[in-house]
Amino acid sequence: MTMHELVAPYEFLIGTWEGHGHGQYPTLDDFHYRETITFTATEGKPFLRYEQRTANSDGVAMHTEVGYLRPQVSGHMEFVLAQPTGQTELLEGTATANDDGSLTMVLGYSEVRNTTTAKLVEHTMRHYVFDTHRTSVYTEYDMAAMGEEMQQHLSSELHKTV
Repeated sequence: MTMHELVAPYEFLIGTWEGHGHGQYPTLDDFHYRETITFTATEGKPFLRYEQRTANSDGVAMHTEVGYLRPQVSGHMEFVLAQPTGQTELLEGTATANDDGSLTMVLGYSEVRNTTTAKLVEHTMRHYVFDTHRTSVYTEYDMAAMGEEMQQHLSSELHKTV
């Protein structure tokens, strides 16, 4: 498959990433979950398709979201997401190679839209640190929602399985 020139540096993302995570928020009891993220490419297109799913320890679905990661020039990234809970997220940030060979992707600017029946989510931030071999990733998801200040909501450690 021929990768678009903007996607080629992130070809390592393509596949399935799985692992475990922990959630916390003032309006919720702390919880643990299993997470699966899948990235796929479309030949010659300047984006990667993204799908995320979580389940509890009994395998019961908890959350899902779909979208597109749109790499731009000079490490600028755009992430467009839709969630069945009634939110869309438009995030922008950067991907930066670190001195130790790891890669950090911070999507710190966000615009969130909520449907009229959704719980109010005001802002989000996503943070990913890929190891030097690009086979594992540590993730953090921060949000300001339901009147609470921006704070960490989720964290997970995922490993590439396919």
